[in-house]
Amino acid sequence: MNRRFVLTLLILCLMITGGSSIYAVRSVLPVKEITKWAVELHKSKLPSPQPEKYKSYELLVTNLSEESLDVTFELYRPVQDSKQEQIILTDPFSYDMRPNETVSFSQLFIKSGAKELEVVLSWNDQNRRKHKQSIRFTDFE
Repeated sequence: MNRRFVLTLLILCLMITGGSSIYAVRSVLPVKEITKWAVELHKSKLPSPQPEKYKSYELLVTNLSEESLDVTFELYRPVQDSKQEQIILTDPFSYDMRPNETVSFSQLFIKSGAKELEVVLSWNDQNRRKHKQSIRFTDFE
């Protein structure tokens, strides 16, 4: 009876410690999403002026289409109230991107502990129709 109890306890301990490592895994930077765009999030080489409050990231966006596009970039980070979103860049940034061109946001400050970043890209095609794509990065650090 004692042997069975010790063996069961040992197996239970192994299951608990093995399972905790699975939940501790976070997305390792860089992270990349590829659609019509290649959007990459990296840790910035430039430090945050307030490292205890904000972490510094770099965002790279590459136009993978074969046409030049006038693109507007908007970056959002959710706040604690799930009904609101806080914009990171105060003004949306527009840029005329040629095919395979990359735009770099070399220093984005995101509040420490933030678990999500939303990148919204909007552009007009050659027929002047408006398009929009939203890409979310979650659990990054």
